[in-house]
Amino acid sequence: MDPTKWLDRLAAIFRYTNPLVTNGQVHPCQQVIQEIWPVLSQACSKYQADVRIVERCCRCIRFAVRCLGKSSATLLTPLVTQMVSLYQTHQHSCFLYLGSILVDEYGTEQACIPGLLDMLQAFCGPTFKILEEHNGLRNHPDTVDDLFRLSLRFIQRSTLAFLQSNMAKPLLCCAIAACSLDHKDANASVMKFLTDFIKCAHEKEDREDFQLRKTQVIGLLNEHGQQLVHASVNACIFCLPSYMIPDVADVLYELMLIDRPTFCVWLETTLKALPTESSGGAVTATHKQLTDVHKTITSAEEMKTVSHALREFSRLYR
Repeated sequence: MDPTKWLDRLAAIFRYTNPLVTNGQVHPCQQVIQEIWPVLSQACSKYQADVRIVERCCRCIRFAVRCLGKSSATLLTPLVTQMVSLYQTHQHSCFLYLGSILVDEYGTEQACIPGLLDMLQAFCGPTFKILEEHNGLRNHPDTVDDLFRLSLRFIQRSTLAFLQSNMAKPLLCCAIAACSLDHKDANASVMKFLTDFIKCAHEKEDREDFQLRKTQVIGLLNEHGQQLVHASVNACIFCLPSYMIPDVADVLYELMLIDRPTFCVWLETTLKALPTESSGGAVTATHKQLTDVHKTITSAEEMKTVSHALREFSRLYR
């Protein structure tokens, strides 16, 4: 029997049940959801190969977690354990999305962070494997979208723990590879991840973890900043529709705010490597046009200037 109708009904109940709970009070839905959890867990296992049903299960669990908030803590360990286990066999991206909900709820709880980072690491193995296949990024845009939504939640909720984890570098490299993906939602998630990742090095300076955050981000950018600028500029010119360029401009502008002189060098290297003529032999960008776009971008005082310059420059190659 198809359980989706019943899962959707349960999800609707959890979604719109928002009782006011004062501190120290037991959440009125806690017992009910704990009793329902084994059934939801069994449904996930039984229908694990059917993405449509698994998505409905995850949606139902998501609203249950949102309904309970911090009161859903008892579900956290069995839920993460099952999600990670099922994901090794079936890479349904809804598990990544559900993971982002858990990070949103528990990412600021020190006791939960190590377990959540273990979850991320367990997800990344199979995810990188499918994304590294031929046309992997293009064939799995939902996975890209949900992976970077999850990674973004870590940056927002468990910033330093994520930056110091061994997943920060491979996820940055994956994001750089995904810059050229012309799927609207997936690319937006990648660019939002990159923008917030870079912001960690120059925002919220009053926080006690600022210097550690800055050190981690600068270290990774010293290693991969040139690749990031190269991938971003080339994506704007050769891969992305013009309406997606502002998100990329955001990333480049944030990079510039950290270290403008270094960014100038990275951009110059990228522009020098561009083809000077098309496959038909026609001149694409003249030396003066390359110099002008470099000057406009590197002297920009707002993101819109970078976006406009990239959009105009990309037209030379189309």
